[in-house]
Amino acid sequence: MKLTRKNITFAVLGVAALFAAAAVCGHPVIPAEYFASFGMLPFAMSGETDVLKQIAQLTDTAKAAKEAMDKVKKSHEELDGRISKIGEELKAGQTDAITKAAYQEAVTKVANAEKKLDDLTKEVTELAQKATNALGRANKVKSLGQLAAESEVAKSYRGGVAELCEMEGPLFAKAAITSDAASAGALIEAYRVPGIVTDPDTPLTVRDLFTSVSISSNGIEWVREKLFTNNAGPQAAEGAPKNESGLTFEKMSSSVETIAHWIPISRQVLADVPQLRGIVDGKLRTGLKIKEDEALLFGDGTNGNLLGLVPQATAYVPTGIPAGATKIDHLRWAFLQSSKSKYPATFAVLSLDDWALIQMMKTTDGAYIFGTPTDGAAPRIWGKRVVESFGMDAGDFLAGSSLAATIYDRELVTVRVAEQHADFFIKNMVALLCEERLGFTVERPAAMITGTFPA
Repeated sequence: MKLTRKNITFAVLGVAALFAAAAVCGHPVIPAEYFASFGMLPFAMSGETDVLKQIAQLTDTAKAAKEAMDKVKKSHEELDGRISKIGEELKAGQTDAITKAAYQEAVTKVANAEKKLDDLTKEVTELAQKATNALGRANKVKSLGQLAAESEVAKSYRGGVAELCEMEGPLFAKAAITSDAASAGALIEAYRVPGIVTDPDTPLTVRDLFTSVSISSNGIEWVREKLFTNNAGPQAAEGAPKNESGLTFEKMSSSVETIAHWIPISRQVLADVPQLRGIVDGKLRTGLKIKEDEALLFGDGTNGNLLGLVPQATAYVPTGIPAGATKIDHLRWAFLQSSKSKYPATFAVLSLDDWALIQMMKTTDGAYIFGTPTDGAAPRIWGKRVVESFGMDAGDFLAGSSLAATIYDRELVTVRVAEQHADFFIKNMVALLCEERLGFTVERPAAMITGTFPA
């Protein structure tokens, strides 16, 4: 008979049927899980030699196992007969040495048969495992590179032209595979930089100059000193009237203002790109704080704006400053003017340009006045803090005392999202709103000095 794939499959299935019959009889030859490997047989039988050898060994072992099972069955029948005879003799009291010897011989035969069956079971199990592995491997076809690398010609090659291996089936298309769009270019993906590159945030500094107070009202009222006439002096004579000074006050008020902005955004973006929501949240907050800084400096107090520092500040008076004064000298003179209001000067707000020019000032021998370029200390001049403001124009400055103004926070910065706007609900759009409410008071305008550096 010709050894074909079909015949091999039928033969192995016959062996499997034999194993199944043994299991039904109460004498399983191999574990049940190995029967699963036979399900792969029609697909895995590729004709490889190692698979055929293992199947042949499995068939021979199965025949031996069947013979061993027959012996065990026969030995058990003989043992049952001996036990029945011994039972009858025990009832009659006629048990003799010959019966006992026959019984012991039957027990020994059963033990030997069962041991042989156990050995065959282990052998069949091992062969079934190997067959399972081989059947699984048979479906894996080696690549052309593997065949070439494993060929004996490649291992012993010393030069010249040689055929390393051969493989059935077309391997290559007629045209060369390149990164061109007409070839494999569409399969090449560009490297995607993680995240989203955004513009740097503007440093926030003006708010940090002043004390912040939390409130629960929509307005602030305070009493400010309007005029103080100091007539303190010695008593002219005993019983003479003492000097009277004058002090007047005025009631001041400031409203809590709202700074806010919003942007539309789709629900899909919020749901599919959580990182984008974080960026929008951060940008909305940052944009709000930038506008807050501008309002604290330059707000005109109209149309919902805060009344800022510069509109309320006292004009700088350079009268008396020595000739040839530098920007550093003018700042010192402004600090002096602020301190004369009975509030100690604590800060100066400068443009980025002016502070850079001051930092680059040198002595006659070329040494930097403000330390070295590698100095990482916080910006200070005349012992006062320097605030670099993006909103301050070059040439302008503000000097003053942090004790002369207060920020009142009604609501801190919040970001909210809602669908209740126009037709956003039916368009799957949402409104992302960012806002804060605060008030600002300058209790001592004379302590705030604003001016311009001479050209």
